[in-house]
Amino acid sequence: MIMIKTHSSMFLIFLILLLTACSTIEMQTHKIPVGIDIIQKIQTDFIPQKCLYSSINKTAFILEEEAGIIHIYRNGKKVNTIGGLGFTSSSFNKLADITLSPDGNLLTLDSFQKKVKKFDINGKLIAEINLTGFIEPALFAVAVDETYYIYDNASKEIVITRTFNESDWYTFGKFQLNDPSKISLGKDEITVYDKQKNSTIIFGILGQFQNEMEGNIQIEKQQQYILKDHFIYHPKSESKFAISTNKWNDFLIEDNVILLSDNEIWIGKLTYTEAKEK
Repeated sequence: MIMIKTHSSMFLIFLILLLTACSTIEMQTHKIPVGIDIIQKIQTDFIPQKCLYSSINKTAFILEEEAGIIHIYRNGKKVNTIGGLGFTSSSFNKLADITLSPDGNLLTLDSFQKKVKKFDINGKLIAEINLTGFIEPALFAVAVDETYYIYDNASKEIVITRTFNESDWYTFGKFQLNDPSKISLGKDEITVYDKQKNSTIIFGILGQFQNEMEGNIQIEKQQQYILKDHFIYHPKSESKFAISTNKWNDFLIEDNVILLSDNEIWIGKLTYTEAKEK
């Protein structure tokens, strides 16, 4: 179910116009994945909960959630560690999620402080955003136009906003979401994974419910990929990618492919055949 807060119709109209413009500019294509080019592999002495990779800066940000720490790697080597539990400007009370800003810097979500903190690629704090109106912000993602998608665990819905003012909030998912563990933004869809249920809900970019499917699923270039224990499975071609003796705990496909095991991270790029017009 989609709910629109007061005065949010102009924001909705803006999103519709933006998406319509994009769809008319870019020709829809079919591409078949043929492999993954691995950019780097990172060994860790902790279990990574999430990893992000900034292609702009060739920098990886790795979340060690329980300790409230983020490890920064560049070209496969650790260059800094930031965060930790505490009350300083660069520490966290409850580090809930991380994502990348459109400029390739790091954004962090503190669920207890109800703040988004922005760090540069070296770990220097450069900005803070107070999430006024949120009760328990738990997950988030940011689009290239700096639109924020924030899941509030108290209301069980995702808020779309650009100004963080409640007057422009646009919400969805209230009756579909239970205990999600990951939000991913694609060009035409939003995928929300629930680890406990091992199911993925797919929404349109404006929050329209589309489907719920079993498994940990990511979508790129209109192709679905499912994480199995030791590889990524592409159902359409029945191909297997990133085959490893390690058991994969999670993966992310947003520009790059990122796979996480108990002590290793693979970062790579999917390769495709030539595009064919529909």
